Amino acid sequence: MPPPKPLNLPQSFIKFLRNPLLTIPESVYHEPLAALRGPPAIVWVTDPALVKIVLVDHCDDFPQDPLLRRVLGGLFGNGILTSEGQDWRWQHQIVAPLFRHGEIVRYAPAMVAGAESAIKAWSAAPPGSTHAIDADMLRATYHVISNIFLPGGGALIGETMKRGTADYVEGISWSTAYAVLSLPVWLPRPGRRRMRYWETRLRAVVADMIHAHHTSPDDRNDLLTLLLGAVDAETSQTMPEERLVDNVLTFLLAGHHTIAMTLTWTLYLLSRAPEWEARVLEEIRQVVPSGPVTGEHIDKLVTVQQVLKESMRLYPPLPVMTRYSAKDAELASEHIRAGTLVGLPIYVIHRHRKLWDDPDRFDPSRFAPEREASYSRYQFMPFGAGPRICIGAAFALIEATAMLATLVRAARFESTPVQEPMPVWRVVLLPKDGMPLQVTIRDRVGR
Repeated sequence: MPPPKPLNLPQSFIKFLRNPLLTIPESVYHEPLAALRGPPAIVWVTDPALVKIVLVDHCDDFPQDPLLRRVLGGLFGNGILTSEGQDWRWQHQIVAPLFRHGEIVRYAPAMVAGAESAIKAWSAAPPGSTHAIDADMLRATYHVISNIFLPGGGALIGETMKRGTADYVEGISWSTAYAVLSLPVWLPRPGRRRMRYWETRLRAVVADMIHAHHTSPDDRNDLLTLLLGAVDAETSQTMPEERLVDNVLTFLLAGHHTIAMTLTWTLYLLSRAPEWEARVLEEIRQVVPSGPVTGEHIDKLVTVQQVLKESMRLYPPLPVMTRYSAKDAELASEHIRAGTLVGLPIYVIHRHRKLWDDPDRFDPSRFAPEREASYSRYQFMPFGAGPRICIGAAFALIEATAMLATLVRAARFESTPVQEPMPVWRVVLLPKDGMPLQVTIRDRVGR
């Protein structure tokens, strides 16, 4: 194991502000573990066996680092994403039943309706018009989550999120950089005031909506009503108001942004791979010869899911996870001092030179059932792994499958012959400068 390398702090800081992915050394794509002296001291872990140690075998020794709570706690409070220990376990037990497979598939009509909202907008434009697919997918997935979670109550929240997103994302890099360097919270930084304004505004809008839901109960069966009525099986407690706000915002924002970016990158990849577009289209026609995609079709859309998984391998919606060493530890004969930041770079693991053949190539056949079974569980993990795996993982895959099948059946996507879009880490993985694609509705060109 080579000795830890020093960081060029000013250079790394500038790179981090531009795109945190650029600060991950090239050696991390080749080695099982790479240590940087810092400050801050960082250990990048990419070997699946070591990832398992961090996330599963010794997860109590490598808890979620305080960075996430410092950066996102103002928005998500102490909800299921940012909480730790017993507080997290209690919330997880309450929420988990809402995300069982049988519960999720009944929302397939709402998922299809979200895709159809984008198709309707594209149909109003001339054939071959260029559209901002990333923005279109954000609108489409918010259409889904708001109709599943907040029937009749999502318009104001959606408008508030739309108005605040640019300001919030702009401040994320500065906020994260300050946190990584352990700079004081009170230290001025660009975008801080705007971030705090939108955090306060969003939380107030959600709190008002929850209050209105409490004061005007009805017999609706949407996810918000189920969440408000969910109880801890051990204590029979429901969530207090503040935790409800935390978790509603977590599900709304984390839920629709990650799926939107998954669909954005997938449509881009299919626009560059006509042979896979043809395979997907043929499968959809076989499985869903008429009518909309339903919950019964999801598991039969095998090729669609292979394409989605390969897309999430190349462009994982959450490209980096972090933990920290709560005490001195050993990983691959490397001494890890207490307090060291442990980076689990999903983006790198999914493109690691020793884990994948031709790792930068789009090849959905990697996820044919027999090949997928040969991979380590900790080699492909777009939703994380271990006890804190994303609670909405099944929801995300079902939604992405229903929406992608609906979109590809209805439209053809073409990318312009320009430089490949650059992935940028802004909590989720975004395409720098957006994702413009030409869209032609298939009814106009013949199916």
